Amino acid sequence: MLVRALTSLIVLLVFSPNVVGKDYVGGNNNTGYLNQPGNNFSPKKDVFVAFEDSGKEETEATPVSSSALGILEPQVINVGTESETVKLGETTSPKTQEKLDYFAAYDKGFGIFPYDKKKNPFDLKINGWIQFRYHGFARDVDSWTNNAGVTRPVRNRNAFDIERARLSFKGTALDPRLTYFYQLDGDTDGRHAVDFFDYWWAWKLSDRFRVQFGKRKVSASRQWLLGARRTRFVDRPMSNDFFRPDRTIGIWGQGKTGETGHYEAMIGNGYRTSNLPNRTTDDQLTYAFSQHFDPNGDFGGQLVDFDYHCDPLTRFGHSFVYSPITSEALGNPLAETDFIRLTDGTRLSEVGALSPGVTVSGVDVFFYGVDFAAKWRGWSFDSEVFFRWLENFETDGAIPINSLMQRGFYVEGGRFIIPQKLDVNFRYSEVAGLLGDRSEYAAGFNWYPLEDNYKLKCSFDVTVLDGSPLNNSSSDILVGDDGTLFRLQFQAEF
Repeated sequence: MLVRALTSLIVLLVFSPNVVGKDYVGGNNNTGYLNQPGNNFSPKKDVFVAFEDSGKEETEATPVSSSALGILEPQVINVGTESETVKLGETTSPKTQEKLDYFAAYDKGFGIFPYDKKKNPFDLKINGWIQFRYHGFARDVDSWTNNAGVTRPVRNRNAFDIERARLSFKGTALDPRLTYFYQLDGDTDGRHAVDFFDYWWAWKLSDRFRVQFGKRKVSASRQWLLGARRTRFVDRPMSNDFFRPDRTIGIWGQGKTGETGHYEAMIGNGYRTSNLPNRTTDDQLTYAFSQHFDPNGDFGGQLVDFDYHCDPLTRFGHSFVYSPITSEALGNPLAETDFIRLTDGTRLSEVGALSPGVTVSGVDVFFYGVDFAAKWRGWSFDSEVFFRWLENFETDGAIPINSLMQRGFYVEGGRFIIPQKLDVNFRYSEVAGLLGDRSEYAAGFNWYPLEDNYKLKCSFDVTVLDGSPLNNSSSDILVGDDGTLFRLQFQAEF
C-alpha cells in the first residue's frame, strides 16, 4: 500500500498541470557570514516545488497541498504496469494534504529554508569552491643556505595541482540567533586529505554584536581575513603570508563601530595552531584585535572594482596580536614555534638559527599591521604594512640579541580594461629584518567569462622572487625560491 501511495504521488507531481514552481537565484556571500533569504525570496506556502519555471499564472495554479485535493473525483491512473492501477482517492490522506514547513531553493547557495523562521529556526545553505592551477618555477640558483649553516636545493617545478577544493555548510539551528558554519578543505599538496578547516557556532546578542566560538582565522592582517576568493590575484602577497597568523580554536567577539566600522577581538590557543593537538602546544593563550572603517560607504568583499563604482570607496584598518610561546624544557621547542622564520627563511626553532649550537624554544610574538584600500571607476589599490617583534627568547645557550624586529609591506594596484570581464594587476612585496631583505614582483590579469558574474575566474600571473623567506604550498612559493614563478589558475564557486 505504501509503494502504491508513493508511486501515485510522484505521478501526480510530474504530470499535474496545476503544480507551479519558481527558480530562485542569488549571489554568494563572504565565507562565515550568514545571509538569510528575504521576504521577497520565500515562495508562497501553497507552493513547495522551487526548481522549475512555469508558464502558467500563479492565479491559475492549484498547489498540490491545496484542499482542492479533497474534492477531486476518484480516477484510475496507470502507473506503468498492466497488473496494477491505483485510485487517487485511496492514496490521499490528511498528512499528504498538509502544507510543507520547508522548501528547497538556491539563494547564494543551495539550501533548505523554513517558511516561518520563528516557528522553525532551522535552515541549511551549501556552498562550494574549487581552484585548479598550473604552476611552473624557473630557478636562478641551485641551492640556498640558511643562517644555521644548512644548505638545501632549489628545484625547478612544473605541475598541475588542485589547491582549494572546499565545501561549506552554514545556517541557523535551535534559535534564529544561533548560527553555525562548517567548512571542509582538500588539496593535492596536502596528501589529498580532507581537512576540517573551519567550524564554529555564533550567538547574536544584538544587531551590533555577536559571539563566535570554535575554529577559524586569528583576527589579524586584512587580506588574510578577506579570503582568497576576493583577493586581487588568486594568491596573496608573499609578505602577507610571511607575517600573517593562521587558524586557531578560541572565542571571538564581533561588532560594529559607528555606522561604517567593524571590529573583532579574539582569545585563542595560539598564533598558528591549526590542526595541532594540545600536546604540541603550550599553556599560553593568544590575544588578537582587528578593526576597519569604510568612511565612504560599504567597501564590499572584493579588492578589485568589479562593479565599477562611480563614487570612490575606501577602507582603512589595523590589527594587533600578542602571542606568548613557551616550552617545558629549554632546547626542546614545541610544534607551535615552527611557524616563525627569520628573514632569510631560517626557522627560529632550528638549532643554530641565532647562534651556533643554540636552540630557541620560546618567544613572545607581537604583531601589528596597518592597511588601506580604495577603488573607483574600475581602478583599485590596496596596501598593508607589517611589524613583528620577537621578545623574551627562551634558549639553552647564549645568543647575541635580546629582541628582534621584522617588517614588511605590499602594494597592489589594477584596472579593468573591459568592465566586469578583464582586469590587469601589479604587485610589489617585501620582507626585511636582521638577516636581509627579500622581495616579490608580480604582474598578471584576471578574466571573468560569465556575464556580470565574478564567480568564475581565470587568472594568470608572473612572479619574480628574490630569495623567498616563506614556505607556503598554498601559493606555490617555497623557502629559498629565487627565480620566476608562472601561475595559470581556474577558480569557480557556487
